[in-house]
Amino acid sequence: MKIHENKDKSLHTSPSCSYCREKGHNQYQCPHVAEDWKQLSQYRLPVDENGKPLKRGWYGQYYTGHYSPDPLQTHVCNNIFAAWFRACQKAMNGQIERKAKEGQVKKKATRKCGYCGSTTHTRRNCAKMDAFLKDCYKANEKWRKVAYAELVEKHGISVGACVKVKISTGWRKPDEMKMGIITHINWGALNLFSSCSKTSDFAHSPLEIKVLVGDFSYTITNVEEFFDVIGANGKTRSYWNTCSLVDIITPAPEKLPESWITDYKESFETLVKKKSEEILKKGMDSEYNAPNLWAHVQNWK
Repeated sequence: MKIHENKDKSLHTSPSCSYCREKGHNQYQCPHVAEDWKQLSQYRLPVDENGKPLKRGWYGQYYTGHYSPDPLQTHVCNNIFAAWFRACQKAMNGQIERKAKEGQVKKKATRKCGYCGSTTHTRRNCAKMDAFLKDCYKANEKWRKVAYAELVEKHGISVGACVKVKISTGWRKPDEMKMGIITHINWGALNLFSSCSKTSDFAHSPLEIKVLVGDFSYTITNVEEFFDVIGANGKTRSYWNTCSLVDIITPAPEKLPESWITDYKESFETLVKKKSEEILKKGMDSEYNAPNLWAHVQNWK
């Protein structure tokens, strides 16, 4: 599950100012805003102490030809000047507002549960979250039993199996049928959500099957079409369908440990610690046509 696999990876890099593009601060802390605004507010392009045009952020690259501080008498495009003006004005107003709020006592927000939204408790002692976690464990065990029966026992998918694949060779070129050997399957990452018929950004759980064809390694991208227990959320995302599974020539059933059926509990614990019940049901605002993960669990438990 993507949210668990990336839990220790920081999504935040060193801050970069949206105004001047320098690292180490944001636009509300930018030391260049006040000086630039003194000149921009007079409808003049900012210059340094020697009278030379400043190369600030993205705006400096638009200087061409002879420079004049008057935007109406220079080769600088007027819409670029307007964009710079608005960006500096926004940053300046933001700095003024933040400075005015310094020292004000902030109203303490009411604590509430991040999972169910109740104001009587937190996630630590949320009965609804605990009940949902138990449902996740139960549902995942049932799905993994079904998945094992189809993937391993029925199709013989495992490392060492010989398969026929279709390789896309390029634009307007015919596909080629090749023989390959499976070299890797991510058994440890497969879970209940791999069977969702819709895709989730944070609970993406693809079945990754790597095949060695000649000297090249490919990832099979049509698992959703080939296996009934895999849905759209269990498909490896790829803009180019370079390798499709056609047939399993020599099965190689792999005996997975019994613990595989009951493992994977930590991922669901990460899920409920980071997402609310509402998001599990509706998805995030940034997602389109997201799956109802909560209902999917109820259907399998």
